Amino acid sequence: MYWPRLGERVLIEVLPPGETFTGEVREVGTDHLLTVSVPVRDPEVLLGDPTVRLTFVRKDGLYETSGLVQVVEPGEGEDTANLIVRLAEEAARTQRRDFIRRDASLNAELEWNGTRTRCVTKEVSGGGVSVLFPEPPLLAEGMEFSLALNLPDGREAIRARCRAKYVREILRGSRWLAGGQFVDITEEDRQRIVRFVFRLELAQKRPR
Repeated sequence: MYWPRLGERVLIEVLPPGETFTGEVREVGTDHLLTVSVPVRDPEVLLGDPTVRLTFVRKDGLYETSGLVQVVEPGEGEDTANLIVRLAEEAARTQRRDFIRRDASLNAELEWNGTRTRCVTKEVSGGGVSVLFPEPPLLAEGMEFSLALNLPDGREAIRARCRAKYVREILRGSRWLAGGQFVDITEEDRQRIVRFVFRLELAQKRPR
């Protein structure tokens, strides 16, 4: 059964598209009742029993479900509220987590056959990356290369081994794109990438 768990981080979107909050599950009750703590400056946006969508991530993917806000209570600190939500249904997986891809310009360094070059990623996922080159790279489909990837998490660069899946020109005479699939990466580093991509996913879901 796919229901949010105690202590799990969830994204709550008021429907139709309105306010969006990132909260934490504080209590899981009977009859599909869920208590979620969220930062909120104006609790009135949650009054009137609005319908909400909940999104959360598991090892195998991104899950979504919906429900009705039953009660809005003051939270433990200022500018926080506890939402009691009655979920309508079991959550359904909307995307496999390792294959959630998002555009992200990250500094990377590639090395193959004695060639080392610095470049920028176009997309990242738990399964691999795509990188941009300003000139034709001496890289062909099927070739393996080493990757050093810098995430904005203040930690050391991720180091992995990849296999080129494609190399193609995307802007005539000035831009090439190569896609690589991870063939050797630690699970810890893969999860760092997955968490980074998930944060991008949450940010994209917030109303502009």
